[in-house]
Amino acid sequence: MPLLRPARRRSPTTGVPPRSPSISRPWLSSYSSARKRRRTASSPRPGARSRPPCRRASGSAIVSFDAGRAVQEENVIPRLLTPATRICIAPWPRSALAILLSAALLAAACGTDVKEASEVVLARHVHTDLYDAYPGIPSPAGDRVVFADYAADKRSLTVYDVVTGVGRAVTSTPGGRTRVTWSPDGSRVVYVDRQSDRHGVWALDPATGRESRIVDPGDARIDYPRLLPDGTVTALRYAGADTAWVAYAPGVDRAMSVVVDRAGGWVAPVRSPDGRAVAYLRVADGRAALAVTEVATGETRTLAADLRLGWDRRVEWSPTGGALLLAAAGTQDSLFVAWRVPVDGGPAERLERSGRDVLAVTPLADGRVALSVYHTRTAVGLLPVTGGEPTDVTTAGSTAGSTSAFLPSWHPGGEALGFITFSWRRVRMPIDFDLGILDLDAEGAPTGTVRTLLSEEGEDYGAAWSPDDRWLAFHSHMEQSDDIWLVPAGGSERPTRLTHFGPGADTGEPDWSPDGRMLAFSSHGPPLEGNPGSVYAVAVDPATGRAAADPVRVPLDGFQGYAMGARFSPDGERLAFYGRSFEDGRVTVYTVPAAGGRPTVVISFVNGEPYSAPEWSADGASLFYSRNDGVGPFQVWRVGISTGATEQVTTGALGALQPSVSPDGRTLAVTMREAAIEVVALATGSAVAGAGSGGW
Repeated sequence: MPLLRPARRRSPTTGVPPRSPSISRPWLSSYSSARKRRRTASSPRPGARSRPPCRRASGSAIVSFDAGRAVQEENVIPRLLTPATRICIAPWPRSALAILLSAALLAAACGTDVKEASEVVLARHVHTDLYDAYPGIPSPAGDRVVFADYAADKRSLTVYDVVTGVGRAVTSTPGGRTRVTWSPDGSRVVYVDRQSDRHGVWALDPATGRESRIVDPGDARIDYPRLLPDGTVTALRYAGADTAWVAYAPGVDRAMSVVVDRAGGWVAPVRSPDGRAVAYLRVADGRAALAVTEVATGETRTLAADLRLGWDRRVEWSPTGGALLLAAAGTQDSLFVAWRVPVDGGPAERLERSGRDVLAVTPLADGRVALSVYHTRTAVGLLPVTGGEPTDVTTAGSTAGSTSAFLPSWHPGGEALGFITFSWRRVRMPIDFDLGILDLDAEGAPTGTVRTLLSEEGEDYGAAWSPDDRWLAFHSHMEQSDDIWLVPAGGSERPTRLTHFGPGADTGEPDWSPDGRMLAFSSHGPPLEGNPGSVYAVAVDPATGRAAADPVRVPLDGFQGYAMGARFSPDGERLAFYGRSFEDGRVTVYTVPAAGGRPTVVISFVNGEPYSAPEWSADGASLFYSRNDGVGPFQVWRVGISTGATEQVTTGALGALQPSVSPDGRTLAVTMREAAIEVVALATGSAVAGAGSGGW
């Protein structure tokens, strides 16, 4: 499994994983540095034929039709595309043979890059969620931008004024707010609230923060709402096994009518400016196709296939209705990028954003296009345990500009700092995580550059030195199972597998007991059915580096929740771990005897995800942990075990998490994490560059 990822269940209707408890795994959210894509001048291939124009379907007034029957009658013919192939998918009657683009929309030669002549930053929002990234959506006039954040177990909304740059939280009550859009006149923010007692379509006045439910779907569920200029609300409606694209008329009663029946598999439908067509994504088996359907006739054009999407899925029409805008990844993309797709079947245009993911593409009323871009950086920093702002020690020392670092650990003599290095993309998760090391001088200052200590094929992380400096324990997927492994610290031999949980397990990073004879960690899933997360211990022979016995589950008497992470106290008598409540999702720091027993509550809070295990102070009197209060980045805090008194340890604009105390107890190593969503408006009339990196 990738680094510290919440255990996820997929929605039966949307396919989007809801927030759910997580096993303690290292957090991962960073990108490699900007990789410039090569652009070449666009010129026709010698001897190439001109591409015939696509035939447009006729349409008139909006009427209902059965989309399910139309989809069932499509015949899919796979085609192998060469780089010179140009394909246009024209409308077809439901009874006709459909040619569907099955590999990727418009092979590489079909696409073009749109060069950004200039751009204007509309808003920049520090992202408080450590795993998912949701876009900022500008108003039609581009004067305000709304962001949805998952923090403190509620979906909150923040609206930024573009002129002043000031953001203001406009919601204060818990809710499941998502699918955020604006009303056509920009006066209200429109969204779905998924919270059971609030489910429906809501509108919010950003000036006052007043929320009102404008559509109550009753026992049905709805998603992807759009408020039209006349007050009509369109949305996908799920009633049992039936899915339809519906319209709720203006007025108090909000009479509902079905516009498109049997719309199963549809995602993010949006009506064309003239009202004659609907664009949407059709999702199956983890991939999506971009399609346009004429509402009056049911004729459908598939403009793209084999696309990958982010958590927030949306499609937008250009103001003239001549093109569709979306963020997606084609078959060759390792990032989500912005696309402009002509509805007449012309070449898709790539709105280039080198090195960063584009989460959403939004047209503005003045003709510009706004991109919501994910910006993140991850490094390891040091600070005194008494507190302060961490100093980045890995970025400058890295020989590879695209390498990020996280999850620090200490050499038992304090003479080196270990951490996990990687290069990451949101679309294609890496499988090569290495253990980097940075030497430290007598004062604890870094010397030299980052070097690789452990480099195994696959996902290796959470490496911990044994107290005698003979062994490195780490997590790996080397044999298609999420397990704990051991390797000599010098890396001279092949690793030895200590646990055998098997496929489906999700195991966190290990921690050594002070005597070097035991490793503690957390894991969920197999070997126990219905195991949401438990603390385990495995005995190790320090002479051979082999498991002395099978791992055992540490008894947590009376504990009801998801156990995440595990750390031995300095004397080895107790373990500290996080627990997430089954009932309300609150995160609690616990201690428990190392042999098991009834856990003791140290502190409880609501902040999303803990993203590592609690860390003991050198004297065993306090614990370090990471949290936030629903705004701003995560920071490291300290809590007294006997008193419960807390104090914030880290400061600064960057987030800090995954604390690790040096062997002498004087220095704290943390993962420094910067994450923000930046909304930029591209200049009108951006020049079209060559097709070198265009296409899907």
